[in-house]
Amino acid sequence: MSRLYLLGTFLLFSVLLFGCSLDSSPAEANNGNEQKSSLSTNKNPSKSMVLTEKVIKEDQGENSRNDSVITIQEKNQVSPEEMELLKETLRTFIFDEYMGSSEYVYAKGINWSENFFDNLTAEEVWTIIEEHKEENNGETGTLFEQAHYLSVHAPIKDNWKELFLEEWYSGPYSEEIETMIDKGDSVWIFTETIPYTGEEDNYPIITLYKNTGSWHG
Repeated sequence: MSRLYLLGTFLLFSVLLFGCSLDSSPAEANNGNEQKSSLSTNKNPSKSMVLTEKVIKEDQGENSRNDSVITIQEKNQVSPEEMELLKETLRTFIFDEYMGSSEYVYAKGINWSENFFDNLTAEEVWTIIEEHKEENNGETGTLFEQAHYLSVHAPIKDNWKELFLEEWYSGPYSEEIETMIDKGDSVWIFTETIPYTGEEDNYPIITLYKNTGSWHG
């Protein structure tokens, strides 16, 4: 009887030990798999960073394209009447309110020929003032500031020479022009009274600015 009791106890103990070993095996296997997975991820951290940076750059590129589309749409929404109104407003300010007043000073940089101003298209004027607004943090600024920016950034048109000669010979300064020396944005004008000699101190009778048509002696 005691032998049977001992044998039964031994068998029961063996079964319990075997069961515990089976339960621990999956846990150890899972821990091993997790460690391998963690190691494999840590081996390629740069790959993950590259993918993240790529997504960020793609998002930034998409935002930039969207901004460009919005800018184009806003420009297309501007009517020709609005552009013409802006050009006329600046024309009135430049010729009537500023250059025709006692406040006018040549050195302040707003100097125009009416022929040259009228030769600008309303769209050209609008585009330049929009550029001024962008550089001014979205603010339009005063009419003086707009007129000054336009004076500096106005395009040089292909017919600048014809416009100048028409104005020159129809005004009080109708002396025959002998030589015109192109200096890029400006032109040196020599006449019969002050001819071009090529000497170092041979200065022109006037200097003409090709974008605004203004000149000074």
